Formats: sequence, C-alpha cells, structure tokens
Amino acid sequence: MKGFFGAVAVLTSIIIWALSYPLVKILLNEGIPPLTIALLRHLVFIPLLPITLARGKINYSRKTWLILISLGIFTVFLPNVTQNIGMIYTTASMTSIIQSSSPIFTLILAFIFLGEEKSLNKVIGAIIAMIGIVFLVSGGRVELTGTTFGNVLILISSISYAVSGVIIKKGLEEINPLHLLCFEITFGFLFLLPATLLMEDIRMIFYFNLFDWFLILILAIFATAIAGLLYYLVLMDVELSRLSIITYLIPVFAVIFSHLLLKETISQSAIIFTLIAIAGIAMASFPAKQGKVLK
Repeated sequence: MKGFFGAVAVLTSIIIWALSYPLVKILLNEGIPPLTIALLRHLVFIPLLPITLARGKINYSRKTWLILISLGIFTVFLPNVTQNIGMIYTTASMTSIIQSSSPIFTLILAFIFLGEEKSLNKVIGAIIAMIGIVFLVSGGRVELTGTTFGNVLILISSISYAVSGVIIKKGLEEINPLHLLCFEITFGFLFLLPATLLMEDIRMIFYFNLFDWFLILILAIFATAIAGLLYYLVLMDVELSRLSIITYLIPVFAVIFSHLLLKETISQSAIIFTLIAIAGIAMASFPAKQGKVLK
C-alpha cells in the first residue's frame, strides 16, 4: 500500500496507537496492572483467529513458523515484561530516552539485515526527531538516573521492538498480513500468560466494571488489530527504516489526546519539542534522491 492510501493508513494507525496511551492510563488509574491489560488486549482478539484463518490456507514451513513464534516473543512478550519490570528500577525520564531510541535501532538493523538505503537525511532526521520526543515525553527535564538493571531492561524492550520490525518486514514477504497478525497475537498471548500469572494477581478481572471491559475491547479491536493490520499493509511496500521514524508522531498525538481525555496540560515547551520532532520526521521522510546516500 503506497501513495495517498498508504499515508492515510499509516496516519490512522499512529492516531489509534496514540489514543491507546490515555486509554491505558485510565485503566492503570483504575488499579489494573499493566501486564494484565496487555494480556487481555490479546485475549479478546484470539476468538477471531479460527474465523480469520478459515479464509486462507495454512501450509507454512518450519522457517515461517519460527518467524511467527519469534514475533510473539519480540513484539509482545519481551517488550511488555522488560518494560514493566524496568520501570520499577528506573525513572520515567530515562525510560522515555531509552524507548525513544527504538527507531534508531530499527534504522541500523534495517540497513544491515534488509539492505535498505543508507541516506544521510534518514539518520539526521531520526536523531532530531528523537531529541524532540525525549524532551517532549520528559517535559524538558532530562534526568540521567535510575539503576543499571532498570535501564538495561528498558533498553532490551527498545531493541526488542526494533528486532520485531525486521522480522515483520521479512515475514510479510511470504505471510498474509492478517495471518501474521493473528499468529503474532496468539503466540504473544501464550508467552505473556505465565509471566502475568507470576507477576500480577489476575483474579482482579472478576471485579472489572463494564467501562473497564469496554476500554479493553476498544484497545483490542482498534489498537491491537486494526492499527496493526494497517501498519503491516503499508510496511509491505515501504522501507521499515522510513516507516519507523514516522512512528515518532505517536507521542505527539498522545500528548494531544491526553490533554483532551485526561485534562493534562500542554505547555509552550511541549509545542516547541513537538515541532522539533515533526521537523526531524519531515527530514527523514524526504525521497532518496533528496538525501545523500551513505556508503
């Protein structure tokens, strides 16, 4: 999916993912633990798996199944577990810095393993966007603190997302995007279930109110399923390195939605950092002929 429809699809995914942040925050404020939220987001979608797979042939090689299992690990299980444990031992500021490095790692991995074009505008644009996002998320107060253990766990989650991007790009060469998403969610749920049972009290789901289940359903249908599928459809035809940098728009929209839904204030500095991030994204999105190619 390219051109106008591709741009609309990516923007729709980014807006949906950005909206998921304040919705998750609402659930966290209700006292629902983060891994339980992640687990239920995937559980709700699993009943649709047989219906989806019935519409296509499943005759995958051992290599393909390895790709699907790897996605469950690197896209769902590993980043969720390491991020939630890591945040206990480090600061929110350090988390924002390390997590914002994920597109940078994606850029490097895409250069190495996917052979994507190494253009100077991509690299500089990604760094500028990262700086803008780090200051936006941290409120302009960057504190290089936190324990080594916590920071390493957050770094693992960041690298995990980058690795998953490369695996997804490779997988889309031979796997239907809908099938890939379905198996990714299924394997991710299976890996996440024992971790959630070990780390959190899942019995609290019996005390959820209708509003809690409504938000989880919205997250499952839109943030996990629809946004993921749209992103995969675009990724089939667009470079991973270029698309990953565009995801820096997610925290920009998240700030806007948090202001509208949670009444969080938007400062003048936040607007400035947002403009810096957008400038970096714009630079990285320039066509190859407008950027210097790196050797």
